[in-house]
Amino acid sequence: MKRLWKWLRDKLIIIIRIDSTPAKIAAGVGVGAFIAMFPITGFQFLTGLLLSFIFRVNRIAVVLTTQLVCNPLTMSFLFFLDYKVGEKVLGYDSSVTLDALKLLIRQSNFGNFFAVLASVAKPLYLGAAIMAPCIGIAAFALSYFLIKTFKRRI
Repeated sequence: MKRLWKWLRDKLIIIIRIDSTPAKIAAGVGVGAFIAMFPITGFQFLTGLLLSFIFRVNRIAVVLTTQLVCNPLTMSFLFFLDYKVGEKVLGYDSSVTLDALKLLIRQSNFGNFFAVLASVAKPLYLGAAIMAPCIGIAAFALSYFLIKTFKRRI
């Protein structure tokens, strides 16, 4: 557990010490958090870099935040949260738990892959589309405040 906290602290220190304006760093953190909420594992890094060029935000902040928010420890929780939000918006009434969703994904094979994908994808991506802007804006606001505070001390 100590290694995890040390890793997290080191990444946050790297973000705070980036040589850029607090607004550009915080915008990078917001974009990174936004991208991390989408279940596009494997493409989050590339999508984050592309958006950092489009919006002219700090690329290092985008990449590090994407890595911090969506990693193997948090990925299943984030995607489950996305799924549950999408499910509520669509009015689905299922009793899918995190364990049941993991089992469904584990039991999928080439023959039933598209059936499993169809039942999960709609609420998952709708939930992600709702949660991503909320998380991105919250990450921007929090990081802007923290970066501005810590840059004054350095």
